[in-house]
Amino acid sequence: MLTNDEPGHKAMLYFLEVLMNSNEALTISQLAGRFGSRSFTAEMRSACGANESGLKKFLLKYPSLFTVRGN
Repeated sequence: MLTNDEPGHKAMLYFLEVLMNSNEALTISQLAGRFGSRSFTAEMRSACGANESGLKKFLLKYPSLFTVRGN
């Protein structure tokens, strides 16, 4: 069953995986740079704001998964 927020969930899981595979914290700019990845769809990009400001707001919706300090 597809939900209206499926692209948002896929984006959340994508960034969670990126961060889990990183040896250090990444900036919002570094994460936004992943928007161009082949596996990151236009729908996922749209669901998480399509820019750095939108991405920060998106990540803040998941406080149990992501910690945002400044940028």
